Amino acid sequence: MNLTDPVAALEIGTTRTSIAIAEPLGPGRLNIVAKGDIPSSGVRKSQITDIGKATVSVSSVLKHLESESGYSIGHAALAISGPQIRTEQLVTQWQVDKTVTDNDLAEIYNRSFDTGLEDDRVLLDISELGYGLDGLDGITSPKGMSGRLLKLRTLVVHGSKSRVNDAQTTAKNAKLEISDSYFAGRCAAEAVLTPEDKTAGTLVIDLGGGSTSYAAFSDGRMIHAGVLGVGGDHVTNDIRLAFSLSLSQAEKVKMSSSAIFSPERTGRVEVPSSLISGDGATISMRALDTVVNARIGELFSVIREKLDADGVLHRIGGGVVLTGGGARLANITSLARNIFGGIVRVGSLIPGIEGLEHDEFPARHATIIGALLLEQRNTGEQSLFDPITNIFKKLFKGQ
Repeated sequence: MNLTDPVAALEIGTTRTSIAIAEPLGPGRLNIVAKGDIPSSGVRKSQITDIGKATVSVSSVLKHLESESGYSIGHAALAISGPQIRTEQLVTQWQVDKTVTDNDLAEIYNRSFDTGLEDDRVLLDISELGYGLDGLDGITSPKGMSGRLLKLRTLVVHGSKSRVNDAQTTAKNAKLEISDSYFAGRCAAEAVLTPEDKTAGTLVIDLGGGSTSYAAFSDGRMIHAGVLGVGGDHVTNDIRLAFSLSLSQAEKVKMSSSAIFSPERTGRVEVPSSLISGDGATISMRALDTVVNARIGELFSVIREKLDADGVLHRIGGGVVLTGGGARLANITSLARNIFGGIVRVGSLIPGIEGLEHDEFPARHATIIGALLLEQRNTGEQSLFDPITNIFKKLFKGQ
């Protein structure tokens, strides 16, 4: 591939199956020439449960976009989420000869990719956390320092090989080869965080339909990440149970009327008789908001607890950025602010992304746009590095 060739990305989400095509405009700059999505089929909690149905969804979007853009798409990046994704910190060691040299750094860096993952796991992301030398930790640049035992601590994100293979097989059945697979939390962050955001310390929470991915950055690096098997579909189900609605009815109520609890919302939601049995039925706004608040509040609290347990909560000085379809809920920033403190905002795409200026809610596209950016960063070097490690080489060098 050439640096000017179009790039494509695929996301098979619980709610929507999406594909986007972009023309590179320069490093970190893209023109989105086509993007399409349809309701997903054969997917639950961001994991494929019926390859045949999921293939039909991918094929339908692909054919539409190829017709719309005039491009023939042969391969694409894949954004991966779901509760099958796990993270862990690993330490790589290397003996140095008195003084740390460039060769020592290259050696320990290369060795860090030997993660020792089990055979049923596949590496999706790796991020440098810091160095140690003879018991001294917290070193950011050990070159030239004296010592014997050099350590490199990394954050590793990995997924179920079977689940990743299912997604890749689905794409292949739709005549689309997967060039690289990326962690959705990283993708969302790439689309909405500037280098300054990553340095200041920022948490990105991507609220999907069946799962929620999150990634925290500080000093320019991803320092914590994870996925919870809770998303907007769970909110819909909570509304269904609370007010005796069907799933489709609950989704309509959620998207048209629900909000995170706010004392200002004291009226009632008028619901068409087709949604609730009886004429002129209504739902209390306070009751509806309380149902939504309980689920989303619990989700945010769990993420906060995980950051605190990992000792990185205090490093999120730049605030919280919300992306994904769930970020459309009214007053969601207020709830997040109550739980995390500090600045909370709905994500906006970084400068240099063109073609979505008229989109009413670009934050919902963060994951697939981020996958395009990562794929662009990876493009043009396939002949230089092994494809599976190429993107991590880039991520290590400044993210």
